[in-house]
Amino acid sequence: SMWRVQRKIISGMATQKELGLTFPQYSLLSMIAKEKKSRVVHLAEKMEVKSSAVTVMLDRMEILGLISRETDENDRRAVVVSITEKGQSVQAEGKRRSEMLLSEQLSILKPDELQRFAEYFDKIERQER
Repeated sequence: SMWRVQRKIISGMATQKELGLTFPQYSLLSMIAKEKKSRVVHLAEKMEVKSSAVTVMLDRMEILGLISRETDENDRRAVVVSITEKGQSVQAEGKRRSEMLLSEQLSILKPDELQRFAEYFDKIERQER
């Protein structure tokens, strides 16, 4: 049951594909937007993947003009990633679409059910791995 719900929501997230991104790429773009400037190593840690996996995603996103990379002024070995104006626009549209989808999915819940759902979701999110 939980698996079906998760698949239904994720399949609805195909709206990111309409933006030219995979779901992981969109998630990475959102992280970069939130952090303003981030080192590749830091992004990889947050995504719980290797730096090389993030680098591959960033290559595609840079070709699309969504992000820019530059050498860290404090450590020339490190690369700092930032979002471009185009990237901000794409990320904002993806967020708008995701919020609309989530709103549609949650509209079946009554206010008290929605409150309990939010509490359960928060409890699960705080759980340590």
